[in-house]
Amino acid sequence: MNHTRLFLLRTLAFHMTWGYPPTVSELLSEIDTKGESCKLEQVHRELKTLEQEGLLRLLRGRCVFAGNEAFVEEQEHREGLFPRKIRKAQRVAKRLAHLDGVRFVALCNTTALAHARDEADLDFFVITRRGSLYQSRGWSTLLYKIIGKRPGARESDRDSVCLSFFIDDAALDLSSLMLSGDDPYFRYWYLSLLPLYDDGISSELWQANKAICRQHPLARPWRVNKGITVSRPALRLPTPSVFDGFAASLHPYLMSPRLKEAMNRDTCVVVNDHTLKFHVDDARADIRARYESLCKAYEVGP
Repeated sequence: MNHTRLFLLRTLAFHMTWGYPPTVSELLSEIDTKGESCKLEQVHRELKTLEQEGLLRLLRGRCVFAGNEAFVEEQEHREGLFPRKIRKAQRVAKRLAHLDGVRFVALCNTTALAHARDEADLDFFVITRRGSLYQSRGWSTLLYKIIGKRPGARESDRDSVCLSFFIDDAALDLSSLMLSGDDPYFRYWYLSLLPLYDDGISSELWQANKAICRQHPLARPWRVNKGITVSRPALRLPTPSVFDGFAASLHPYLMSPRLKEAMNRDTCVVVNDHTLKFHVDDARADIRARYESLCKAYEVGP
């Protein structure tokens, strides 16, 4: 099997593990070469060949393995939910941007791809200024707890606000948060971030994670749609560094028993001076296993 074919099939295999039919542009920009070089012209030619052979189907601008055409119809249904979800996400980003310590707010996971279910919550990845990590997350979660918009606060988590991943600008290299060995979900999660507020730190974030991008050589920094981003507000709530130690001392008392038990045992729940990551129900290992199984089925390796 030629390398370009292997790269394409391996990339599509990941998306098929979670039922997402990528656009042709997404498939090409995220192509997984495991660090080998490839040329865009070759990728285009091989994609056309795979379609002609009937192994892949291109349907209304999206790509799936033959037999998985229903994923496209489901995606089109979910895209219809995106305008509502992005409006609510913009409001969240606008509120968080009022905190002086917040430098970057991105929508992530399935919602960033317009692939979220109707009942899904809104997941955010936030970067703060060093010395404001704990108080920035504290103020953010307090607000949404008060108005009952945190996950678990209501019978349904529909459009609730999940603020479970904060880092500060001294911890932009995310490699220590990945599963040992390969972590395909984390790689694609990173590439699909949808920035909603950015004071310019995203360029430093991209540079700090060259190791992730090395496996996806055609990937480019996130291109922000100006129609959905929020600007820096004139009025911002101060988050002085002197208070962050006090905010950090309160954090253990606010954590659930499940989070405390899982804290710093692996990369799912991480609590330190520069990172607050609370993914106690982390499915990355299961997704990796499904991905590797599908790769083997198409004989393209893990």
